[in-house]
Amino acid sequence: MATATKTTATTAIVLQHIGKALGAEVGEDTIQTEVDYLFKDPKHEYEKPYDLKYDAGGIIPRTNMATEPRSILIHNFRPLQHSQSFEEYGFTSAKIDCALTASEFRNDKTVKEVYYPAIENLLWQAFPDAAEMQIIEHALRKRHPQFPIVGEDSLKFYQPARVVHIDWSPESTTRTARAAFKKEPNQYRRVLTVNFWKSFQGPGNDWPLALCDWRTVDCKSELIAADAVYRDRYTENQRLYYGLKHKWYYIKDLGDDEVIMIRQTDSNLNDFEGGGVAHTSFYNPKANENAPLRESIELRAFVFFT
Repeated sequence: MATATKTTATTAIVLQHIGKALGAEVGEDTIQTEVDYLFKDPKHEYEKPYDLKYDAGGIIPRTNMATEPRSILIHNFRPLQHSQSFEEYGFTSAKIDCALTASEFRNDKTVKEVYYPAIENLLWQAFPDAAEMQIIEHALRKRHPQFPIVGEDSLKFYQPARVVHIDWSPESTTRTARAAFKKEPNQYRRVLTVNFWKSFQGPGNDWPLALCDWRTVDCKSELIAADAVYRDRYTENQRLYYGLKHKWYYIKDLGDDEVIMIRQTDSNLNDFEGGGVAHTSFYNPKANENAPLRESIELRAFVFFT
């Protein structure tokens, strides 16, 4: 027992030193782990980053990007959350009136008939002065027991995303609004893209979601647009280079009646202000080893203001 106590105390001291080095306070719910940032490759000054979502037969490389793992501290957001968290940090958690089981979430028809309206209701509560809400898509993720070793190509479900990213860029937001919703920029004064992330394996903390306070990112030097290329289309997201000032959070013990609401782009903010919240899944060394494997749904929505 004495040895275990000494080891725990030593770990706490190490975390305190790391926290001081990063300018952060370390609490008992703080997690030290690694996340994958984009490697700052000089070629990206003249060659746009891209990632092929299909096999091109070796004609061109699958991607021209590489990642670099960085050790970070991720703090529990619960003690900090308040009514203006979405505006301040760019994300928040919210209660949702949608009691679906895990198996029901795997049914697209049920998700669109039950979950979509519940999300739309949350959006109207958050943005009562909006003119229109549009949900564009959703996706499920279910962690394979061997993740992250197993490859994703042959899996039934997407695996947790391991690279720090923002789902949209300002350009892809405008382009998608035009293509999917027939909305030209002169038809709205503001467009906001919002992601919703929900775990449905219970309050487990297996490979949860890490969220970076948008105010701690230098958008001019640390964000870069990257193409995601499919056989018949492409879109553009944003990748993040490592920065010493980044502050990371997670929402501990996310309940069955909660979702995480995350801003991705806001046309009211210019490129240097950003506003998009970089995020990624992360290995949680404090999760119960017997906890259910991570299962989640993510949903992307557009909010238009006229």
